[in-house]
Amino acid sequence: MKNLRESLTRIISTLLIAISTVALISGCSVSSDEVIGEHVGSYQYNKMTCSELEGEIDHLQNAAAAAAGVVDERYKTQTGKDVAAVLLFWPALFIIDDNKPEARRLARLKGEFSAAESTYRRRKC
Repeated sequence: MKNLRESLTRIISTLLIAISTVALISGCSVSSDEVIGEHVGSYQYNKMTCSELEGEIDHLQNAAAAAAGVVDERYKTQTGKDVAAVLLFWPALFIIDDNKPEARRLARLKGEFSAAESTYRRRKC
């Protein structure tokens, strides 16, 4: 009975450590909802006409939506890889990459979109 209890305690402890590790590691990747727009100056949009601003806003919105899809896809696959690495081969956790480059691009696009949109509103187009 004592050996069974010790075995169960050991198994539960191992599982809790594995789950905690997955929770910590999966914090390295972010979903598109968690990405905050980078501050971008609106000076590059000041000389644009209202129709040019509309085109730029449409372009930035489409590019941001595409980038958000890439960020979310990498986030989903990364979380699965993290779980597999913890359960099968934990040293692989140190070489698994995250989705930070994609998230940085999305943050830049969100910032550019915000700057273009604020210029558009300021001009009352």
